[in-house]
Amino acid sequence: MPCQLLSLILCVIILSSCLNRHSADIVKPNSSADTAENANFSKAYDYLDEGKMDSSFIYFELASNEFLERGDSLNVAICFIQMAVTLNDEGDFLGSQETSLDADRLLDTSNKEHYSLLSINYNNLGNAISGYGDQEEAIAYYDLAIKYATDSLNANIYENNKAVTLFYVKKYKEAFAIHKNNLESIQKSDADYARVLSNYANTRWRIDNRYNPLVDFHKALAIRLHAKDNFGLNSSYSHLFEYHYDKNHIDSAKYYALKCYAIANKIQISKDQINAVAKLIKVSSSDSSKYYFQRYKELSDSLNTARLKARNQYALIRYKAEKNVSQNLKLQKEVLDKDLRMTRERVLWVGLIGLALSALIFYVFWTQRRKQRMKLEAENKVKEIQLSTSKKVHDVVANGIYRVMAELEYKEDYDKEALLDKLEAMYEKSRDISYERSNDIADSSFTVDVFTLLNSFSSKRVKLVIVGNDAQLWDHISKVIKNELLIVFQELLVNMKKHSKASEVIFRFEKINNVLTIFYMDNGIGIANTDLAGNGFQNTGNRIERLGGRIKFVSEKGNGLKIDIYIPLP
Repeated sequence: MPCQLLSLILCVIILSSCLNRHSADIVKPNSSADTAENANFSKAYDYLDEGKMDSSFIYFELASNEFLERGDSLNVAICFIQMAVTLNDEGDFLGSQETSLDADRLLDTSNKEHYSLLSINYNNLGNAISGYGDQEEAIAYYDLAIKYATDSLNANIYENNKAVTLFYVKKYKEAFAIHKNNLESIQKSDADYARVLSNYANTRWRIDNRYNPLVDFHKALAIRLHAKDNFGLNSSYSHLFEYHYDKNHIDSAKYYALKCYAIANKIQISKDQINAVAKLIKVSSSDSSKYYFQRYKELSDSLNTARLKARNQYALIRYKAEKNVSQNLKLQKEVLDKDLRMTRERVLWVGLIGLALSALIFYVFWTQRRKQRMKLEAENKVKEIQLSTSKKVHDVVANGIYRVMAELEYKEDYDKEALLDKLEAMYEKSRDISYERSNDIADSSFTVDVFTLLNSFSSKRVKLVIVGNDAQLWDHISKVIKNELLIVFQELLVNMKKHSKASEVIFRFEKINNVLTIFYMDNGIGIANTDLAGNGFQNTGNRIERLGGRIKFVSEKGNGLKIDIYIPLP
């Protein structure tokens, strides 16, 4: 097996044993008359208790809008926090981070009544940010969660999450100090004692060569076996595997790897199954490794598909549940009122506040006027380019074709090779015109170009949702990529207009770890896999491949079309 593959599997094994992060308890509703009158809020918690996360998410969104209308910002924050926790559990780390930040804007760090919500929200931000790989930033948010924790139980959870993240970045001594402190403060009769003890032992043996962790490992294992704690057993078996594998006790390591595999299949958690199979690959014979590697690939593909489906599902829920523009303006007003209130508490000069407000109003007015001017300029430029292109097509291509038609009509004999040469010349001229038009469009503001192009396909019959088309996203992206993307977007939308019969289309743009990600989805009739090889889709795929990217089509007849595009950036 290649060394790179072995290293990758080892990283997965270490990650599986470390990243047992926890969320705090379910966010409790704010005890006020307003919560009792919000039926959506009650339904959201009912569905949450039943484990119906998607239904719970929908009703928290509806409840937040209802609280927003009443000006109840605290309960809006509660809804946002619970939605953020749900998104994190479903693997949508960026969506979770965004929603937690929305909640943070509605909470006040100077108000002690908000401390409990602040701590839960900061812990979720740590989990989400760690989920997509920024461990140092995650640690900072865990520190904030610990700072605002209002009870020792939640504080221990946040400290454990911080220790797990420190372990992941190999700061073993700092992680051990936290686990040691938690072990000394926790009661041996507590249900969390086995977790703290196992983490303590798993960290200590990496910095203390004289320490034998097996006694503490087996002590924690016995507690979990007695309590029939399957999730805890999975963690204990993982710690025992790591120790024996590191000591080159292959038979013992294989024994605990099989234990992990059995318990993972019992609790049916995909990531635990993947990690268990990765362990077995490390310690199995060549023949068995082939089987486990195939199983590893199947589970990984299944988990990635499920996470992608969940992210798209929750994103679509949010878009469909969004209220009208007035509700968004009310949210902005709520945030502005909070900012003004905090400013008044810190600044006594009323005149300075008035000046700041005047400047803000002028800036908003100027920004709106500037956006309108840029949009109008872009539309005029597009029209000018279209008119110029139309004239060139008429003068060059149409007239040339007419001349060939005339020759065919009045000549009894014609030279086939000469005719082909003329047609090829007209083809080259038409391509030159196309390139000229692409370069002209790319010179304008690309954010406006994308908006103008996509919005031109919107109508009363087709609703178009555009997410993430911000100027910052397109900064430092080459002109070549931008030109190719405009052509790709146009091909996708022309195909949608001609064939899909869709009533809703979603474009979502993101830049993650220096990779430009574009998500397209419509609710049309879909397309059979055999039809994806058509010229339109094939040309789209070729363009993306020339940029060094990859494109993924997911479609079935009658179930719409989903397209994911990934382009690495230099």
